[in-house]
Amino acid sequence: MQTGTHKITLYDIVSTGLMAAVVFVVTMFLSIRIPTPTGTTMIKLANAFVLLCGLLLGPVRGGLAAGLGSMFFDLMTPEYVPEAWITFIRFFLMAWLCGVIAHWAGARAKRFGRNAAAALIAAVFSTVFYMFQNIAALMIGGSAFAPAFAANIPKLLASGPNTVIAVVVSLALLPALQKAMQATSFGRHLQEAQHKN
Repeated sequence: MQTGTHKITLYDIVSTGLMAAVVFVVTMFLSIRIPTPTGTTMIKLANAFVLLCGLLLGPVRGGLAAGLGSMFFDLMTPEYVPEAWITFIRFFLMAWLCGVIAHWAGARAKRFGRNAAAALIAAVFSTVFYMFQNIAALMIGGSAFAPAFAANIPKLLASGPNTVIAVVVSLALLPALQKAMQATSFGRHLQEAQHKN
């Protein structure tokens, strides 16, 4: 299959599907749900795997994997179904941004400083997106900005630990996962395909 000048390969499909499944499973089973006045929020490990999608697969594959895995979780959770499309956009952009920075100018996610910056910027972006999303939802429902912001402070407080967990865990796991990928023919083919595009 061809999209513009980029050929979609089996490696693209399998790697994207595999990482989407990982994001879905980690979101489903490795999270702590916290009720707040404006809905449930979570302390979760999944954001680390969203960052790993961008670091391991690059911006487009990683973005699709992160967005799809997160969206499917929402679609399986009745409370979150109405915002599944927003979830796809948020986590696609989070992994995409991380991948763009980490892979920029041939870095190939091999430079720790660049990877740390990519993970931190992407995680903070996701937190800001999440806050604006929740504030906007209340304002569309008729709330003024100040009460909408105040109502979302509990969610903002949960976002701090999520940011720290995401950055630390993704950077800790990345070298071992890169090494494991390089040790398989599938991983080597995938990396070669990434750097040709």
